[in-house]
Amino acid sequence: MVLATYIIPRILFVSVKKDLVLPSLTSKKGRLRVPRLGGVSLFPILVISLGVTVVTLLMGSQTDVIDSETDETFVQYMFAMAGLTTMYLLGAMDDLLGVSVKSKLFIEILAALLIPLSGLWFNDLHGLLGIYEVPPFFGIPLTVFTVLYITNAIPMLDDVDGLASGLSMIAFSVLGFVAYLGGQPLVMVICTAMVGMLMPFFFRNVMTPHIGWRNIYLGDTGSLTIGYVLSFVVLMLSRLGGTRLPEGIIMVCFGTLLMPMFDVLRVAVTRLINHRHILKHDQNHIHHRLMQGGMSPMGVLSTILLLTLFFVILNIVGVWLDWNLSILLITDLTLWAVSQVVISYYKNKNRDY
Repeated sequence: MVLATYIIPRILFVSVKKDLVLPSLTSKKGRLRVPRLGGVSLFPILVISLGVTVVTLLMGSQTDVIDSETDETFVQYMFAMAGLTTMYLLGAMDDLLGVSVKSKLFIEILAALLIPLSGLWFNDLHGLLGIYEVPPFFGIPLTVFTVLYITNAIPMLDDVDGLASGLSMIAFSVLGFVAYLGGQPLVMVICTAMVGMLMPFFFRNVMTPHIGWRNIYLGDTGSLTIGYVLSFVVLMLSRLGGTRLPEGIIMVCFGTLLMPMFDVLRVAVTRLINHRHILKHDQNHIHHRLMQGGMSPMGVLSTILLLTLFFVILNIVGVWLDWNLSILLITDLTLWAVSQVVISYYKNKNRDY
């Protein structure tokens, strides 16, 4: 948090001086120009925070943070670090120069492949949709798809001030607590570091109208970094279901990301139905729809974060009460669909008005 607070103003200065800015979606007529390089700070801050914390604990003879790690998990961390570096560099290149969709997707697939190649892949869905053990020929492609799905869901949120950072902070907070319960101190340190470095972004973007500071976008650099770390942590913790954690912990982990994941699915289906390119940007994401319904940017932020918290609590309670995971997923989908009907109603009402 301290590092991010120190670095962000320097990034703002360079971004403005080099004209690396974008128009704001939430300001009137888009006249406010927002620096888009905030995310370049995330990867180095994560490496520094994680490294300093682990070394400090080891120097104090507190080896709990690595005692639970095996040769297998060490390989997983190293491959994930390689993939994260790739995503970070891809995001930075896209923010600075622009990258074609095909090239971007190809590099993302290579980075996503590193996770199952390390031995971390979906080998058990713990009864979700009636599926338990998963063979490699299905589990590995499913893992790659999941990494790509989560990684690309986060950038969709970077239009509304505080939304990407706020939702990610909720997700990392819940996942950090799950890591603590599952005896994964290193994962917990990663989640804690991510929460700490996202706090200044959230505070700056949400409080800007009141304190006169300049907003800052995470950009593709930050969004891809956050998404990749989230996907890795979710996979790590989901694998603990039935051993160190309850069978249904997979739903708790993914419950932190249901809002962006369901929204990306809805947008993709809508584009296919309307015969539009599935990767072409439009104004049909949930935050766009809420604003089209007459809601203020702060109202949009509050609504989506509250809905996220609702789904997190629902999935925790469902797993605690030992609900069938398929029924829990159907419940999530049904309630989410109801929320979309309500949003559509107010959107159409505001348009007619």
